Amino acid sequence: RRWAACRILANTNSMHIYVQMLSFFALCCLAHCDALRAGMMLCDVPTPALLLDCTTARQRGLTAAALNACLSSGDSGGLSDLVYVHCSVLIGRKPRDGAIGSTTVAGADCPSAAPDASVVLANLDATLEQCGGAGAFLGLGVNNHYTGGYYWGRSSGPGAAMPAPGVRVAVGAAGSVALLRVANSNDGKRSEWCEFLAPEDQCQLVPGNVAAALDRFGTLVGITRDGDRGVRAGAEPVVEAAWTRRAGRQGSAGEWERAPWSAPFDDAEGRREPKSAADFFELWAK
Repeated sequence: RRWAACRILANTNSMHIYVQMLSFFALCCLAHCDALRAGMMLCDVPTPALLLDCTTARQRGLTAAALNACLSSGDSGGLSDLVYVHCSVLIGRKPRDGAIGSTTVAGADCPSAAPDASVVLANLDATLEQCGGAGAFLGLGVNNHYTGGYYWGRSSGPGAAMPAPGVRVAVGAAGSVALLRVANSNDGKRSEWCEFLAPEDQCQLVPGNVAAALDRFGTLVGITRDGDRGVRAGAEPVVEAAWTRRAGRQGSAGEWERAPWSAPFDDAEGRREPKSAADFFELWAK
């Protein structure tokens, strides 16, 4: 009940307290992977969280050893378009309002702006530092999104790391990330969904610096996306693995280690297709 009360954001001070509490809560949940399990839906992962797109990594031919080497060295080139910061919306469109954007009527939390001014679409529960600093941007995303009146499935494969056109990342209230509509990109649905983001919706930011983002998180969540390992096309991604940092010397960050329950990364032998939901989770348990 206290957590529910914290979601009532009356002013900037209450939002600041909420961001701190939510970040602390997520950190506690993910510190030892206690909140994670194989087969868990991405939408159930506490936010903010750092994600690794295992499906695209496999498609690139990365082996488990190569992936571990990238993590240990912080090789941002080897992890390009594979790492995301998974966020929830703190402030966004109210359910009774229409879309928020440069060509639509703004909602109560996002007042109208001059035609050439930026419009705040949403505030997220991550900080710019967690997103790797300057250069972070909103990706098309790895999970699905339901908006008022229609269903919008995000991009598949590495296209999920493409930037949402006309949307910029900035520092918002209490240091949280804000999404700004800075241009009418006229791109159809590639960024239209951003104008419907409501509280508790989820989206993914592509870090400006992968190594810096890795330094801000103690847990990395590996996900399987649609079309891979029996996850149907258009389905929500599922958790397949997790990595945690082993304590280094004198309090320094140590190497990343895979959680024991993680599914084998390499899939050379293939896996049979599940025939039901129960069959699906039975496969994940093996």
